[in-house]
Amino acid sequence: MSEQQNSLESLLIQVLAEQKQQTAILNRMAEQQLLLIQAMADEDDVDPDAMPETYMDGMPCR
Repeated sequence: MSEQQNSLESLLIQVLAEQKQQTAILNRMAEQQLLLIQAMADEDDVDPDAMPETYMDGMPCR
C-alpha cells in the first residue's frame, strides 16, 4: 500500500472508533432516559397543586 492509503486507512479507523464511542454514549443516554420516564410514570397520581393533607411532621391538616 502507498503511504496515502495507509494514512487514509488510519483516519478511517480513528473515525470508526470515535463513532463506536459516540454510539455507546447515546445508548447509555437512551437507557437513562427510559429509566427516568419509567420512574416518572410510576409516581403516584398526586396533584402538585392540591392542598396538602398532612403537615411535614405528619400531623393532619385541619
